Amino acid sequence: MTFLTKLDDATLDARAKPAFGLSQRGRAGLEILGSIQKYSSGQIRPRARAVFEADPEAANLAVEHAADANGTGARARIARARQIADGQPLFRLERFLQRYVAEENFNTGIPAVEERREQFERFMDLPVERAAGGTLELAEVELPKYFEGVEWHLEPGGWDGYDLYGPLFAFGVGPLVFSKGGYAAVGIGDDITEQRVRTVRQFPKPHYARIFEPGCGGATTFRALNTVFPDAELVGCDLSPQLLKNGHKFAERQGLKVHLKQRDAVDTREPDDSFDGIITYALHHELPPKVNAQLFRELFRILKPGGDIVISDPPPFRAVDLFHAVILDWDTRNREEPFFSAVLHSSLDAQLADAGFERVESYPLGQDQYPWITRARKPAA
Repeated sequence: MTFLTKLDDATLDARAKPAFGLSQRGRAGLEILGSIQKYSSGQIRPRARAVFEADPEAANLAVEHAADANGTGARARIARARQIADGQPLFRLERFLQRYVAEENFNTGIPAVEERREQFERFMDLPVERAAGGTLELAEVELPKYFEGVEWHLEPGGWDGYDLYGPLFAFGVGPLVFSKGGYAAVGIGDDITEQRVRTVRQFPKPHYARIFEPGCGGATTFRALNTVFPDAELVGCDLSPQLLKNGHKFAERQGLKVHLKQRDAVDTREPDDSFDGIITYALHHELPPKVNAQLFRELFRILKPGGDIVISDPPPFRAVDLFHAVILDWDTRNREEPFFSAVLHSSLDAQLADAGFERVESYPLGQDQYPWITRARKPAA
């Protein structure tokens, strides 16, 4: 998804921003949602945590969870902890508010964008005065069965369900709601745009000639890549034609040269050994574990010997305390994240090693263990 968290960002090229905004009513509606989200996660959630941790059974389960470094008994333990938390009014209130904001992002945001539909359509159709030279390659791609019918993150119709999702996220939900942090795995006050730059800085080498991002959505990660590696050739693929179109326009208007292709990430059709860097950002929890295993084999194939892969995704259950594991597990059932818990129970480290990668390591960058970084290297020999 291509979006902004700061519309007054001085580093953002003026060509990438419209000369108008949402109406006062539309903007206020989204700002209220951002405030609710911030209050829910910053004020109510700590109190809900305290009540949960004061429960004797929950306290014993938390000790067991902390001692289980491999997450062997995590499924049954988290399921029981969820039952305990669900019986506590503060937890239910905090979760209700999170779900409310997640739904209202669209119930409020889409009408706000519709008020300015003509202006946004004209803005999206404006020709690019000084093209960056990037390319957009759209092709008929058969959607995987796991992808069909999912309204990801509660987006009506899924990623391609509304033609103006690009402006909605870029100029509405991103800067007015997401910028507050405190949702899903993102900590209160965290800036997800800055988190992308920090993730890119986890590449261990000072220079990369070609970097690939599977499941790139729009161009947000590429902007971070260009900040750190301005000379690198940037290539990405995604299943969604709408995300790719929006990302291409955003990149070109910023003077950011990116080559975007509509492909299934498990079959990139890129040549063997053709990239010396690969990055994935918030991708693997959107895929079934078996598909992640396929994806790592494909990424291993297209990575040059000695090349590096850097991954940012929510932390595995084994890396967080029990209450936070319950919070993350809640997303699977309540925020249209069908594979979230399955992936957090699995090990990306082990899947990378099985695909042939070496020097596999994982660690957190920020609060609540997020972003959780996993990185590895393809053997040089």
